Amino acid sequence: MFCFAILADSNDATIYSDLAGRFPVRSYSGMNYIFVAYVYSINAILMRPMQSRSDECMVATFKDVYETLEARGLHPKLHVLDNECSKAVQDYVRSEGTKIQLAEPYNHRINAAEPAVKSVKYHVLAGLATVHPDCPLQLWDRFLAQMQDTLNMLRTSRRNAKVSAYEEMEGPFDFNKTPMSILGTKGLAYLDPDDRASWQPHGVDAFYTGRKPMHYRLLEMFDPNTRSYRTA
Repeated sequence: MFCFAILADSNDATIYSDLAGRFPVRSYSGMNYIFVAYVYSINAILMRPMQSRSDECMVATFKDVYETLEARGLHPKLHVLDNECSKAVQDYVRSEGTKIQLAEPYNHRINAAEPAVKSVKYHVLAGLATVHPDCPLQLWDRFLAQMQDTLNMLRTSRRNAKVSAYEEMEGPFDFNKTPMSILGTKGLAYLDPDDRASWQPHGVDAFYTGRKPMHYRLLEMFDPNTRSYRTA
């Protein structure tokens, strides 16, 4: 006689979050940390740059993540948080109608964001290993959007094994509509006629920092001479 059990998945509307350690280099926009949120039902990871661990920055980041999930029909019912999270963060989470569960100190098995943080670190390190030698590392926070997308493209959705975590959140990816390149690649950014002199070259050397998903076939480039961002 054989016995078996069918277990229900009770984590369907649960998210987990944690903060990675301080990034070695402060970005040009003043960011120092990477906030990681893990959405259990679709196996997706969200990454957000953070300036500091202050209540103001933490609440703003949580709000951004919750708005992203709400827009995609993924509003959480339970949020598993690090035990060090502040009262301000807990108050915000409760204001969204989400229950809270705190992970006790030194117990890394409860918070599923712990392995998600490892995945983020490995993916970020792999991405930074291929940037152009002259590309400033201080652009790391501008890289996070594409890094999040490519990481979720590699992850299979938990509720539909036929699609990626990215497709569950954003729909099918159309490379023809919004192409992407290797982060930190050196390229040529177009100079608008209003921004250049009569005999000035029509482009400047720049580094690719990510795609512009709200536009058709448009890329963002960083001009190291002016420390400004251009499109190409």
